[in-house]
Amino acid sequence: MEQIPKSITSGRKGKYLVFTSAGDNNNVSEWLIGPREFDIWACYYGDTVFNCAEHVEFHVSKKGGKFPNLQYIYQHYQKQLEKYEAVFVLDDDIIISATDINRLFEIREQHDLWLLQPAFNPRGKISHPITERIPFCFMRYTNFIENGCALFRKDKLDDFMDVFDSTLVGYGTDYWFIDSLGPDIVGKVAIIDEVTCINPYDHTKDGGKREIELLQENAMRARNWEIIKEKHNIQVQSHIEFSLIPSLLKANVVSKGVMIWLIKFNHKSIRLIRFYRQWLIRNYYKYGGAVKRLIYYRS
Repeated sequence: MEQIPKSITSGRKGKYLVFTSAGDNNNVSEWLIGPREFDIWACYYGDTVFNCAEHVEFHVSKKGGKFPNLQYIYQHYQKQLEKYEAVFVLDDDIIISATDINRLFEIREQHDLWLLQPAFNPRGKISHPITERIPFCFMRYTNFIENGCALFRKDKLDDFMDVFDSTLVGYGTDYWFIDSLGPDIVGKVAIIDEVTCINPYDHTKDGGKREIELLQENAMRARNWEIIKEKHNIQVQSHIEFSLIPSLLKANVVSKGVMIWLIKFNHKSIRLIRFYRQWLIRNYYKYGGAVKRLIYYRS
């Protein structure tokens, strides 16, 4: 049953949109805390009633993954999307505040970024090392953004939705939307270390399983990615940090050269911490709950 509250047509929040596919174990309520300068658009794929239906500007009930459901919205509600200048495509379990989401939209506009993401807090899951927060750093220009929390300039998302194949569920989507931006992305794609979010570990969720695996098995998702990658000649690049901007606040006190040294030092420290944290995760059940606090070590 689709619902389109009047507020979505009146433009209550303005020019920014957060889009998600939300199940029954979502963290959307975290995004509602405090003043927010954005609309929320949710596709609910659960089996009961969407718990935040009364608090978002727009929602529909539809099974499916995040980007396939977003493409459905593009195909059926193009007029409602026209007013937005930037869209944050966010996994429903990501823990982030409204204040931090507001700040991400502000940074995108200030630096004219095509695509960005908040850095991941090490208390949660880190799937790609490049996405982990680096202390003393404001942001890093990169060639990779994880698909769980990608904030697009609207015209760049439009281009990607024009070519996206909805048979792809999660696996490889991030490499495809980076590829869709073309080769000249230096200075246009960034990981924002000033703003972080938490990607909860799978073992903390009900059933200890990712909900995306209920939509499509891992083997099928990987197979579809290989087919689509070959069909569209998608180039998968190794992750690169082109350059970085030190923390603006700390740079007022410490010289830029010292700040960059501290960032590089933290890079090396975090690699070591990450190694031991991943070992603990792999051996969590073998050694019991005594290591739980170490798994959530904050670097």
